[in-house]
Amino acid sequence: MHVRVLSRASALAVLQATLVERTLTARWPEISVERLTRSSTGDRDPQIDLWAATDKGLFTSDLSQALLEGAADLVVHSWKDLPTAGHPGTLVAATLERADPRDVLLVRRAVVSARPSTLNVLSSSPRRAWQIQGSAPRLLPWPVTDLRVTPVRGNIPTRLNRLVNGDGDALIVAKAALDRLLSSDSPADTVATVRAALGKCRWMVLPLKEHPAAPAQGALAIEIAAGRSDLLDRLHAISHAPTWEAVERERSILESFGGGCHEAVGATVLIRDYGRVVSVRARVGETQIETWSLEAEGALPPPTSAQGVWPRPDERGGTRRRSLRLAMPSDDVGFWIARAEALPTEWDVQAGRMVWAAGLRTWERLAGRGVWVHGCADGLGDNERADIDALAGKAIVWRRLTHTASSDPDALATYVVEEDASDLSGRTHFFWTSGSAFARALARQPGIRSAWHASGPGRTARAIRESLGADGHLSLWLDYDQWHTHVTS
Repeated sequence: MHVRVLSRASALAVLQATLVERTLTARWPEISVERLTRSSTGDRDPQIDLWAATDKGLFTSDLSQALLEGAADLVVHSWKDLPTAGHPGTLVAATLERADPRDVLLVRRAVVSARPSTLNVLSSSPRRAWQIQGSAPRLLPWPVTDLRVTPVRGNIPTRLNRLVNGDGDALIVAKAALDRLLSSDSPADTVATVRAALGKCRWMVLPLKEHPAAPAQGALAIEIAAGRSDLLDRLHAISHAPTWEAVERERSILESFGGGCHEAVGATVLIRDYGRVVSVRARVGETQIETWSLEAEGALPPPTSAQGVWPRPDERGGTRRRSLRLAMPSDDVGFWIARAEALPTEWDVQAGRMVWAAGLRTWERLAGRGVWVHGCADGLGDNERADIDALAGKAIVWRRLTHTASSDPDALATYVVEEDASDLSGRTHFFWTSGSAFARALARQPGIRSAWHASGPGRTARAIRESLGADGHLSLWLDYDQWHTHVTS
């Protein structure tokens, strides 16, 4: 069987087509592939303002039409570029496992050194412009009081060159694009160009809680003519079901806001074994919606009185922590920081050290101390991979900075949690942020074993589940406030 695979001509588009070709021929070795490229309207007219474009499918419609003309058998798109209404006479038949959907903020090193109060960020995305204006002052490790956004066009290397040449102070791009352009499949000159630009910048992977990506960002759409039943079964065989589910959900959210790239709509769905994490931030006209939720498996706790929960809102933040006097490791391992107190204030974190935060609050507190944070796990636990080796240009070995009672044998204990002897009598609903705190409380008052317990996903949840067994009551939440609202409403 001979298959003509069409894509746009950019280095990134060709790489994406390569991934599809490799996956297809690995599953069906008898298939021979002919590679074709074609420019799109968006490629041919660089004067079009993407945010103001009224024609949907600016980068896809010309290629979709080639399927109907018989000039190609399948087209590989960046799925985020496809209009939600689809193209008449064609269908998306498959997708591969999604690349990292997050955005990356790059800031020129000279700008970081100068620490200007005004920052000029390059981006043509209304979503990115709106999101970064709200988050940059809290994520960057110096005071930023004014943030301006300047439109930028061109492929990724072109945009990187504009940044390092001084057209702006910072640039936001898709991490999936950078990862692919830095991969072993990418041409050597492209890798060198991207790597050289990264060397002149500092970067951070933006948190999905505040920066949900363009719907379907990082995912590939494999499109065929609607009548091609000879290809449909083969493509279905290589399609990645969790990616399909996430993308369909994200695109339905986009469609509910009108479906255009001119809208400031971010929607990312993460498919995890404990449920679906849904992040939506959208501003359309006067309407603004923000969602950060977990659709978890299992029973939810029943309601209780405000007196039945632990900790109550006024009891939070009462845990005492005592820092240990330790010398900072002299190696170059990355610091995975469970909470801001875990990074000793006397440690001087140099630019070459990778720093990863457990969640957004930890990130913000570290940034307030002048620490450059490269990203965070969004409070989803240490199972969430940082996945920054390609950006860093080396394999990162991580060391958790946490407390002395941590269950992680490879962690570095930098503080002690003082014993909390609170009387838990009469409490029926508990939210835990530490597996060791749960274990101490259970040892002190065994009667709480039958209570309703809750935590975020990750190490704490694993420790509680192992202790309670299959019959225990444990529900997962993205934060305390969501849990507290549920159990006391």
